[in-house]
Amino acid sequence: MHENASVPSHYFTKSKIKKTRKYNIRFDFRGQTISLVSSGGVFSKDHVDLGTLVLLESLSLPEEGEVLDMGCGYGALGIAIAKSRPKLKVTMVDVNPLAVKLARENIEINQVKNATALRSDLYSELEGKKFDIIFSNPPLAAGYKIIFPMIEGANFFLKESGCLVLVLRKGTNAIPQKMKEVFNNVSLISRKSGYKVFLSKKITKSV
Repeated sequence: MHENASVPSHYFTKSKIKKTRKYNIRFDFRGQTISLVSSGGVFSKDHVDLGTLVLLESLSLPEEGEVLDMGCGYGALGIAIAKSRPKLKVTMVDVNPLAVKLARENIEINQVKNATALRSDLYSELEGKKFDIIFSNPPLAAGYKIIFPMIEGANFFLKESGCLVLVLRKGTNAIPQKMKEVFNNVSLISRKSGYKVFLSKKITKSV
């Protein structure tokens, strides 16, 4: 997710779930219609933000394997991927309990059997797991103190030759620089409507 005045300050805290107005969202991805419920208290509550759509269009997805949606919100990105690739195992995590609750509802609504949503502070609940791709529309509103550990942690939770993919609208200098620092490589794979999608690949040095 991106820096946005509509993101409440409590979003990145472990707050209690409160009853708020619900929103219904629909969009199409690779021949599949995705139906979602959302509410106040989460990012882009009444529509799928453009950054997420640009990231979806940019992803080269395997037919099988395991992927991680880091900072999943109400699940638009992860559920679209899960629905379009039924043999792919999709894990979605977010620190916001309301976001996780909505993501779980949306998994049920879309009847995807290959997706799970967990409450996790970055990688805190993912010990022992490895992924082929970690993707994120990262929370620039939370600052580098969240995004840099996300990038650093990805190196430990990616399989060999796995990829970290981020979509960015702002902060496109320091964040790709950090990706290059951690992985020794970074590529700009897509650019659209003011958004840029960057990819770093985990490469093990030969001995």
